[in-house]
Amino acid sequence: MLPLMVNVSATPIVVVGDGFAAAQRLTILRAAGAGNVTTFAADPETDVVALSEDQLVRRLPTEEDFKSLNPRVVYVCDIPEAEMRDAVTWAHAVGALVNVHDRQDLCDFHMPAILRRGDLQVTVSTDGKVAGLSRLLRDYLQDQVIGAEWAERVSELGQKRAGWVAQKLPFEDLRDHVNGYVKERGWLD
Repeated sequence: MLPLMVNVSATPIVVVGDGFAAAQRLTILRAAGAGNVTTFAADPETDVVALSEDQLVRRLPTEEDFKSLNPRVVYVCDIPEAEMRDAVTWAHAVGALVNVHDRQDLCDFHMPAILRRGDLQVTVSTDGKVAGLSRLLRDYLQDQVIGAEWAERVSELGQKRAGWVAQKLPFEDLRDHVNGYVKERGWLD
């Protein structure tokens, strides 16, 4: 697997599912700033309705839906096998990357456990093998290593770095400035 950070602010995304797993994906997408998410849910739970905002379609998707929406990313959660396989086929036909909840064999990508501190994101993954372990490690990092103070630290250092970039410093100097700033403040002691 190759970890990537994707700008989802305008990326067309489809979530298919009625329950908890779909709500989890929608929560993660909203936290990441996703702004173009269409949810298909035949019998959505309350959380799915709330998180879908005004982009909820109360049925399962059709092949035509995938063609017209042209999603780049698709999440499929807890729907019957035949409909799940259709959704995967239609998503692939339009070039989308697909994640099927608890079906590693059908996934193009896996969801890591995500720890957010402002603009800082730390992810933990077991390549889809043991999601529970990823969550445990993320929680350990959250509780023991990367506290809330890191949100402000990233903002502070980001402003400093922008100034150094404006001075047109070479990459090696930028690296040395960042390393020196972190060391001087004892952030990793």
